[in-house]
Amino acid sequence: MKRFRVVSCLAAAAAASLLLAACGSSAGGSGSDSAAKKRTIGVSFDLLNAIRQAEKASIQKAADAAGYSVVFNVADQDAQKQAAQIQDLIQTKKVDAVIVIAQDGQQIAASASLAKARNVPFLAIDRAVADQQNVTFQITGDPVADGKAVADEFLAAAKTTPLKVLELVGGLTDQNAIGRRDGFNAALAGQPNITVVSQVPTDWNPAQALDGTSNALQKDPSINAIYVPSDFLLPSVQSALTAAGRLAPIGDPKHVFMVTIDGDQNGCKAMQAKTLDADIATPVDDFGKQSIAAITTALGGQPVAPKSVQAKGLTLNQANFAATSSQVWGCAS
Repeated sequence: MKRFRVVSCLAAAAAASLLLAACGSSAGGSGSDSAAKKRTIGVSFDLLNAIRQAEKASIQKAADAAGYSVVFNVADQDAQKQAAQIQDLIQTKKVDAVIVIAQDGQQIAASASLAKARNVPFLAIDRAVADQQNVTFQITGDPVADGKAVADEFLAAAKTTPLKVLELVGGLTDQNAIGRRDGFNAALAGQPNITVVSQVPTDWNPAQALDGTSNALQKDPSINAIYVPSDFLLPSVQSALTAAGRLAPIGDPKHVFMVTIDGDQNGCKAMQAKTLDADIATPVDDFGKQSIAAITTALGGQPVAPKSVQAKGLTLNQANFAATSSQVWGCAS
């Protein structure tokens, strides 16, 4: 009996040791799981200009607040390069979610499909994606509304001076460019004091904007108004106006009435110099906040609703500049 009791005690001690070891292992595993919960967001932008820098900063700020890390890539306006970057983010770097500004709203569909197949939330910001069935969340500006807001500024100016307008158009694979064009033209249809005398495609290329503006001003010196669909193109337009002796402040007889969209630093400087009459500012802070919030929802296993959001731009003009400029990302930076 004594031998039996000793064996029993030894067996109990061994079992207890195993139980403690298991508990220790479980505790260590819990710590590892906690560390593993650090999520990584992969980001791919079409290019990196002033507004993209602001959008990048808004994503990083929101990601930091949520405890996520960010891997950032730029496609240099190359749709194939962007597809390869996104593939690398998903398959090699194994990010937990992807945010893109698509170089091409049609071609990006293959990347969204890959993300869905790997159960990786796929989000589009700033530029709309044509096929949204595999997109977890999309937030953009409201390009049609922004184009109409530009037209409102032209209509107000035309009450005192008939306008002959040079209209620049962005890349025609970009829904922002198409919407800004269509909203502007629809709002001005039938207006007797406003005539669009030239419409110049730019493909979002500053060199094309410079050449197109220069040629239009030479061909028709009566042009006294220009619609610039992005502040990204504003320096090119200013260069063309300077060469033509037409870059002059409001009140000068040579002044060309001009309105842009985006609200970047160039736009704010031109507003301060009074060579720009108005700028429709994109709410870039919303892009970062809402996209990261949507990722948190999706990674939590919940559906994101609504799946698509449009944020209207803020009108900054000479009349409200003092009161409103602090709300514009390019003026505040």
